[in-house]
Amino acid sequence: MLKETLPGPSEELPFFYGQPPRPDALADHFSHFVIAVADLDRSEAWYRDVIGLDPVGRNLTAEKRPHALLRANTGQMLILVQHENVELARQSSHGVHHGFVLTQNQFRRAMARLAELGYSTSAQREEFIARGQYSVDIYDPDGNHYQIETTDDKQAHELLLPGTGVVDCGPAGEYAVGEVKLFREGNFYLVRMEEGFLALSRWCTHMNGLLTYQRAHWRFWCPMHEATYNRRGEPTCSTNRHPDLKPLRLNPVEIGPDGHVRVDTGVVNERQSYEVCQAAPAPMSEAAAGAVR
Repeated sequence: MLKETLPGPSEELPFFYGQPPRPDALADHFSHFVIAVADLDRSEAWYRDVIGLDPVGRNLTAEKRPHALLRANTGQMLILVQHENVELARQSSHGVHHGFVLTQNQFRRAMARLAELGYSTSAQREEFIARGQYSVDIYDPDGNHYQIETTDDKQAHELLLPGTGVVDCGPAGEYAVGEVKLFREGNFYLVRMEEGFLALSRWCTHMNGLLTYQRAHWRFWCPMHEATYNRRGEPTCSTNRHPDLKPLRLNPVEIGPDGHVRVDTGVVNERQSYEVCQAAPAPMSEAAAGAVR
């Protein structure tokens, strides 16, 4: 199992999108936002019972239409404004939505409450969510899109073993210098460098997102928070966005007497930098061996 159903219990504010938790900065993000609704009573009840906001009162602002004020526990306001018709911008699109960031325990309680109310709590883009990150999608009665999110720092940085044992990657001679091959079950990339073979763990060292290889750029890229690495697994992204980012972890590589490359997925080694000795030397070709003799 690559990802737990729920994060671990914690009341700590999450470290989200590379930004440290700052309780005093929460109010800096926004003071309020306004949502168009068709039925004020229905929507006020939904935001109170499902999202957990506290009703403040009706028609308390300068808004001319009937409206309801609700407050989050961090002090920000949500204003529901009643309209005859609600027209959603880019309906069913991920491009227009709001997100609530919770502590791990708040997230656990929210999931329990949603389950009791019969709501589905699946993430629509599960494959793009890092392992230590949790996010579910939910829609209000008018179709307004929300995400409920948190992170589990322990899960986001722990070592992950795929449990596939030793993987036979085939003859070393079949790999050209510069070639990168994904072994999906073992969650590693085998890279043939001039100096030999590297087996790079597919898990990003930032928050355990699954990397993809961008051949056109000769780099590995994490779609979760956009960390990048070269073919040696060294970070190449901005140090402002990802300070102290470590190189990709390594699985041990051996070249057997039969010339096959074998990778031990039961061992994961962390490192501080790339060194030539980390690469398993490729066996000498028959032609080269004959020339030496």
